Amino acid sequence: MQALIRMSPFLFPLLWSTGFIGAKYGLPYIQPLSFLALRFVVVLLVFAGIMLALKPAMPTSRSAYKNVCIAGLLIHGVYLAGVFIAIKLGLPAGIAAVIVGVQPVLTVLLVDKLKSLPLLLVALLGFVGLLLVLNTAGVSPEPNASVPSIAYFPVIVSLLAITFGTIFQKRTSSNINVITSTFLQYIPTTIFFIAAAVIFERHQFSEIIWHTDLFFAIFWLTGVLSIGAVLLMNLLYKYKSANIAASYFYLSPPFALLIAYFLFDEQLTILNVMGICLVVLSIYLTSFFTQKVSVNKN
Repeated sequence: MQALIRMSPFLFPLLWSTGFIGAKYGLPYIQPLSFLALRFVVVLLVFAGIMLALKPAMPTSRSAYKNVCIAGLLIHGVYLAGVFIAIKLGLPAGIAAVIVGVQPVLTVLLVDKLKSLPLLLVALLGFVGLLLVLNTAGVSPEPNASVPSIAYFPVIVSLLAITFGTIFQKRTSSNINVITSTFLQYIPTTIFFIAAAVIFERHQFSEIIWHTDLFFAIFWLTGVLSIGAVLLMNLLYKYKSANIAASYFYLSPPFALLIAYFLFDEQLTILNVMGICLVVLSIYLTSFFTQKVSVNKN
């Protein structure tokens, strides 16, 4: 377990960076809320088996169950719904990544309330690095394409949801077993997406195309994202401060860019490399200043 905790800051963003693979492969064949409902039904069934096999400790109070469910709805339900709907409405994945990438800056503002200027500056440094990383990674729409203004609203809601959700989880659920916490988060999330799909997309159910790409997307998002990456994310928020844990989200776009470079021969520019260096520097400095602030408080 200790080895996994040490590796989680790098394994988490590596796995998280592959999230758009599932969206890219699956969304052409199914509506976003139906896609997410199907995904989380599969995830919940898998986690139910894990819970039966491992029998991890359960929370001992009703308020603990409530807090875990609230965090799950924000981190998984509202966040993912916003991102998928925005992409379906025509927002480029790069722009979505930039908007959601404001999370570490927003986390510093909410957690430290401007009490630590170095942390804020370091978070902004990481965001500049993110912009450089995404310089040629689909941040701008195609020349002849126009992004409807309404497409920006869902992803902004996603940003607020994952920021408040992860801070809330850190403050209320850090003492709950990671596997138990993840399973309990997925119960209201699954109900949320099933209800949302039935309400808003039931007339499109007959239009679902059961293509092999859709099955691959469900497999990928279930195993790699909802089980692997989310468990690692919960480990981060259990054993790291909110500022440090949030800063690791900056590593996801660099990992995605490097994967595309080595596997798909995509372009890697000097600005991209500079951005990756700034992101790494930002994460190191976030850890340094967070520990310094903690020592000063004690």
